[in-house]
Amino acid sequence: MDAKYPLVAQRWYGQPEKRGRLMKKRMMRDEDELPLVGPYQVRVFRVGAEYVEDHGQLKATDPLVVDASSVTVVDQRVEVPVVVETRIPSAEADYFTLRATFYCTVTDAKAVVRDGITDVRALLLGHLREVPGLTEDGIDQPLVNSFAVRERIDARLTAYHEMRPAAMSGLRARRGLIEVFTPTELVESYARLAKERRDEELQRERDEREQRITHDQAVLKAELELKLEQIRFQHEELKERNRQREKLNKELHRQEFEATRDVFDRDAGTEQQKHDLELREKSNQFVRGQVQDDLKFLADNPLGADLKAHYDGTISSDELSKRVRDYDELRAARAKLERDYKEKKAELERLEVRWKVEQDNKQEELALKEAGRRWDEVQKDERQLLEKQRDWAKTQLTAFTDLTQQAFDRGLFDGQLTDPSALINRVGDFSFDRNPAPDGTAPPMVPNAGRPSILQQSQDSRPDEHGKDADDAAPDLGGTDSEGRLGH
Repeated sequence: MDAKYPLVAQRWYGQPEKRGRLMKKRMMRDEDELPLVGPYQVRVFRVGAEYVEDHGQLKATDPLVVDASSVTVVDQRVEVPVVVETRIPSAEADYFTLRATFYCTVTDAKAVVRDGITDVRALLLGHLREVPGLTEDGIDQPLVNSFAVRERIDARLTAYHEMRPAAMSGLRARRGLIEVFTPTELVESYARLAKERRDEELQRERDEREQRITHDQAVLKAELELKLEQIRFQHEELKERNRQREKLNKELHRQEFEATRDVFDRDAGTEQQKHDLELREKSNQFVRGQVQDDLKFLADNPLGADLKAHYDGTISSDELSKRVRDYDELRAARAKLERDYKEKKAELERLEVRWKVEQDNKQEELALKEAGRRWDEVQKDERQLLEKQRDWAKTQLTAFTDLTQQAFDRGLFDGQLTDPSALINRVGDFSFDRNPAPDGTAPPMVPNAGRPSILQQSQDSRPDEHGKDADDAAPDLGGTDSEGRLGH
């Protein structure tokens, strides 16, 4: 019997933690916190004051697992043998050894966990010792009568279990084999059991080793198969790649061949078309040359076309004679038209010359009228300018006379050798240049250059290089200190 029967494993839980991704964290436990269960085992979770069975279906994220405070794995095998031994006094100084075998079965896993059935052997031993008179069945028998003692104990236990079977929470215990051993038989039994245990241990080790070897061989075989499968897969993949590469190379070769053939066909077609066009061009040039020669010949000699047609048999001699007569009539009519054209052309040329002469006469008349109008305007402007110059000369003369009178009145000429009357007599008439300008317009009316104006004589009178005045008759209006007294 397994020493952990009927509780295989127990685990106590603390407060669960939040696990998962950043935005999806929730309360859960690790998968390692859930003990594994065999096909004949069951997990019992304690949630508060309740106990819940689980046959391996709950996950670490289940709310029941998250809220559980502990979990226990319970063995649910049927008829699990549990051996119990106790000593019975004999008539001699030594003891009999009673070995009772019970076959236990878990009927309620939750009750087993709730009531804490952890040591079944101790419970069965206590139940065995509670049987009344069990320890007195061998007190009157020597060690050699162990068989008789076994018969008594077996009958007593059978009667007792029928009246009061062994009561354990969640477990059912059925009485099995009853054995009574003397000390010698017990030693032999222990030796036999030890040998059986050693044999079982060796067999188990042998089986485990064989299982390990078998497992290692299976793992190696699986790894070998996996390697072979990988090699086959790589080989198939390589073959597929080679096929794809070969297919791609064929496709590229086909495309290159198609492209080269298209280029060749296009170039060949272009050359053929160019050659055909050149031939057609030469043929057309020859035809055009022939047509031009024929047209030139026929245009210069229409009768030649009729004669050629007569030679070719297209027209008869009567038709040719008729066409010759028509050609003569046409030539006479053409000559008459040419004479009429020349006469009409000469008449038109004479009319054109007359029209040009008339247009030239009209242009000359218009030019004369325009020149007369411009001359009238020039004469008018010249008279107006002459009037203005005369008015200005009168104004200058008046001013000069006034200034001279004032100078005489103030005695500015006193002590000078110049005769004042000579100065006054020099004021004469003004002459003006009436010669036309080179462009045909009237020249501006300016005083004669040989006789300067009175104002110029008064302003430009300066001594010459000999120290004398340029004009001895000009009054010295600015050479004395009396000039500053003018107007006083």
